[in-house]
Order: sequence, then structure tokens, then C-alpha cells
Amino acid sequence: MRAVAVGLLLTLLTGVARAAPAAESDPYAAVLIAPGERQLFLDDFIIGDLDRVSRVIHSPRKYPGNPVILPDLPTDGGTIQLRDAPSWDETEQVWKLWYYRMGEDGNGAGGPGFARSKDGIHWEKPILGLVESHGNRRNNLVTVKDDPKAFIQHVILDPRAAPERRYKGMIGPRDRQPLVSADGLVFTRLEVPAIPSQDESQLNWDEAAHRYILTVKHNGPFGRSVYLSLSPDFEHWTKPVWIYSADTQDQILSEEYLRGVEANPRMWRPTINEPREYNTEIYNMAVFRYEGLDIGLPNYFESTGRIPLPRGNQDGINSPKLACSRDLVAWTHVGDRRHFLPVSEMGPGVWDTGQIMASSHPIRHGDELWFYYSGLDVRHRPNVPRVSDEYRGAIHLAMLRLDGFVSLHAGSDEGFVDTRPVRLEGGRLFVNAVASGGRICAEITDREGRNVLPGWSAEQCTAGTGDHLRFELAWRGHELSELRGREVRIRIRLKDADLYSFWLEP
Repeated sequence: MRAVAVGLLLTLLTGVARAAPAAESDPYAAVLIAPGERQLFLDDFIIGDLDRVSRVIHSPRKYPGNPVILPDLPTDGGTIQLRDAPSWDETEQVWKLWYYRMGEDGNGAGGPGFARSKDGIHWEKPILGLVESHGNRRNNLVTVKDDPKAFIQHVILDPRAAPERRYKGMIGPRDRQPLVSADGLVFTRLEVPAIPSQDESQLNWDEAAHRYILTVKHNGPFGRSVYLSLSPDFEHWTKPVWIYSADTQDQILSEEYLRGVEANPRMWRPTINEPREYNTEIYNMAVFRYEGLDIGLPNYFESTGRIPLPRGNQDGINSPKLACSRDLVAWTHVGDRRHFLPVSEMGPGVWDTGQIMASSHPIRHGDELWFYYSGLDVRHRPNVPRVSDEYRGAIHLAMLRLDGFVSLHAGSDEGFVDTRPVRLEGGRLFVNAVASGGRICAEITDREGRNVLPGWSAEQCTAGTGDHLRFELAWRGHELSELRGREVRIRIRLKDADLYSFWLEP
């Protein structure tokens, strides 16, 4: 069985054609840029050289009307959370979302609630009439046929699946048992082995590789860590293997961060604060495919000390940082490891001051990426009668420019980014960039980057100014298709500008 599991994992890890592994082993090997696939700058893979250009991480801006979904039903209790991004139902033309709740009504924490929305901002909780709670069925709870109290998580809508398996999910909170449903409301267990897990996990579908990605929590260096399980069919899953933990540098940075929180009267400060017990772990990690990259949102639990019994556990702050990978095995810490979705300062109506849990992936909404997340006010509230009273939480939204995770920035002194050698297949070059008050242009050099090709200089390129999600860089008198198949470097010049991505089109 172990040999079968290892073989399945290797097959799934190598089942999608990617330029990265071979190219990363030889930094001078030319990379084929697939037409239409945007090149981002979370890692150094596409970068050959930088001059007077710096990498800037951009956090999503939090929606001013947060929270977007409150615990406003008797069955919700004082806290609702989610780990899964909304799913768009093309047939019904609505967003659908499944959340779990902390209502103590005999159905247990985690009895899942269902919500839907036309615009992703305004949500309704329809009466489903499936589960009895508080003496009636007038609620929005979904269920499993043989276990109405099951802790359902990770519901996704799979339009490619057979009708009876259109919706997929997992039962928790310990280990993960696959579920399927025809309507997303009543689920059936699959008679397959459960995937071993502690109390946190994240699920996504990788369209490029045709596989399900499940990250689960187990112990590792410094405590809680991230393990990976893959499946091609939602039934056969690889044994979870370790992929991500906090490291020594994280411990150093977290101590600096926690001391800053303690000194800031506008921040919520953990009830327990024992510097000798500071420790950073990875609470969970969403992993999703984006433009040729696997992007991770590792949730850093920066612990400040042990909570006294009978509660136990640890106090501290939870929030996501940013990481990326090109093989799901080796992970790059993006930029300076600062928090990608940091907790908020305290204020009226602000809920996300102590913990933030990112959902499985962002959804594209127009020209933005929308990140839904759980926001909780504290990690630990002492002297309360029940565990579910220790914090309050709701569902929030944050928005990011398309491709806006990282930009390459140049100031008033013009700088440039040189790609590594690339083989051109597209006929047009586009950028996502902001050059308000500045400009952006490009030139094509030989594969060594020493000489600009005649006719392809920056002076002959139409410079871009202003804010553009899609701007074509073209050369007077030439078509990029003339260089099709050649190995060259693309040098993008920036002045008072931010470059988020570039790509080729036919």
C-alpha cells in the first residue's frame, strides 16, 4: 500500500507539464512562456536581473462594510467561520457559500450553514427545513444523510462532475471523509478511507493538473505544520506528506511583531503574554493555482503563551502570510515575510482584531481578486462559561488588484527587470502596470542580455503611462511574431511605476 501511495503522489506531482523544474536546475536554460499565462514576481523564476527595482508585497484592502456575513441566526451562535471560497452556480446565477458555526443547540459546533448571494456582498441565509434545531426546522443548516450533526467543511461546486456528485465536501473536525451531493444541501459519505488530519485543512481543485489539493494539519518543526494529500478523483488520496512549517527566522520575526503589538494601544493584545513561551506555528495553509504558480496562504499562529487549564491550548494572533511554489514541494517565502492579511486595529464594529483565517482561494470579480476570510476578535477571552463564548467571529471580505500580489517598483531613477532567457511563441506583449506620472517600456535583447536587437530598443517601443490592467508594449515597424521561436530576453524598463505581471498573446 505504501508503494502505491507514493507512486500516486509522484504521478500527481508530475502530472502537469511545467517549465519550472528543469529550468530551475539550469538558470541559463530558456523558458517557454505559454501564450496567455501571466508571469508574476512572487519568486525569482522569470527574473534574470534587476536594476534599481524593488519587490513590493501588496495586501488586499479590506471591504469598508465588513463583516459581510454576521452570526445573526439562533443557530449561528456568537461565531461563524469559513475555510472555503464561495462557488459560482452558473445555472442559478448566484454565489453559494457554506460556513461553520459555533451554535450550541444540540447539533454541535460545525453544523454547517448555507448562504447565497447575487453580488458577493449581500448574502441571504435561506430556510432549508432539513435539520431540527431549537425545536424547529426553520434554519439554513445542511446535512449528511446518516449523520445530521456532522461537521461538514470544504464544499465546492464541481460543474464537470456527474449530477449526483456535483457538490463535493469533507466531514471533520478530525480526519477528513469525502462527501458528495447533488444539491449541496444533503450529502452522502463516500465509502473510502478518511484522510488523516488534525482539526484544520484546506481543499482546492487544480484545473491545470486535474487533481484535488488537500492540505491538512499535523505536527512538525516548531509545532503545527502543513501536510499535503492529492487525489485525481476525490476517492483515492495520497498519504499526507509534510510540505511547510515555520522556521527559525519566523520565530525571530514573530517575536519582533508580538512585542510591537504589545506596545501598540490600538491593537488587541493577547490575554496571556509570556515572552519565554513565544512560538510560531502554521495553523493551516490554503494552496491554490494561479497563472502557473501554486500560491500558499500559510496562516501564522504567533503564540504568546499557554492558556491556563481547564481550557488549555495557546493564546496569540493568527493571520496569513504569502508563499509560492512551482512543484508543491519547495516553497518560497514571498518578500520580507510580512503579513499578507494582517489583523485590524480595534474600533467600533471591527471583528477581525485577533485572528484571520483565509478561505481556500480568491475569486475573480471583475478586475479584482476577492478574498473571503474569517475574522475573530480575540484568541482567548478568560472567565467565560463556554468555549464557544471565548471569541466572536464573522465572515469578511478583502479585495486585491488582478495579479496584485507583488509588484516590481522603480522610483524616479529609471530601473529595469531583465527576464531570464525565454523562447518567444506569442506575437504580442502585454503588461499589468501602474505608471502614474511615470512610464513603462521594453526592449528585446539577445539571450545573454548584452545587446539590444536592432529594431527592438526601448526608444522604438510605445511607452505606457497611467494605470492599466492590460497595456500592449509594441515596437514601431515590427511585430513580435517576427521573433517567434528565438531565444531572447525581455527587458522591461520602469520609471515611477509598478509592474505586476506581463504575458504574451498570439
